[in-house]
Amino acid sequence: MCVRDEVLFFLFILRLRYAFVENIWFHCALSIVMGKNKWFYPIESMFYEALEFHKIANWKIQIMPPDVKTNLNALKKDEEKEWPFRTHNAKAVFVCYYCKRTWKSSFTTIVWRAQRSTSIVQLRIEKQGCQRCNRKCQGFLYDGEQAAFTLYWMCTWILDVFYGIRSEHTKKDDDDKSDEIDESAAPHDYQRCEAGKKNTCRKCNLHKQRRHSLHRN
Repeated sequence: MCVRDEVLFFLFILRLRYAFVENIWFHCALSIVMGKNKWFYPIESMFYEALEFHKIANWKIQIMPPDVKTNLNALKKDEEKEWPFRTHNAKAVFVCYYCKRTWKSSFTTIVWRAQRSTSIVQLRIEKQGCQRCNRKCQGFLYDGEQAAFTLYWMCTWILDVFYGIRSEHTKKDDDDKSDEIDESAAPHDYQRCEAGKKNTCRKCNLHKQRRHSLHRN
């Protein structure tokens, strides 16, 4: 079974259990400007179902504390202190709290890290800047399928890193990219991408590599 089939099967099981699973994102979109961390609740609600689906027990998920630095060098240093990390690409919607502008990004960077001694996973969706007012804005995953893909790869990563169970789908570091990542023509605001400034956005890193290559030639 390919990755997409496995993810869609997991999402199908969720829909059987919760007929409202897709409406979570609709209500999240309506309320995100009214409360902080609304983006996290749908992911948290599906996380424990994903653990059960992958037969993983006793893990917890939480929002990554604001004092945790997620630039690439800091993540690598924390990895040496028993906090392995992973970056993941997904499609997300961003809402500006200030001017109410909304936009969709196919190149949204999600960072998570985990600690085996506490069985805790910490998660952050990196912010992007609003093109209208330049404020940093929080995004939330586009729909249930994007959350299912994210949690599928998170659980696959947990099994690999902490239990030594390696999936046939995790042979390459970029295997967890969404379909849209391959659409190089899709727009991305490199100047306002927070993950790009931290060297964790794959789209921005590819753009930098291409520019560097052109300058060398």
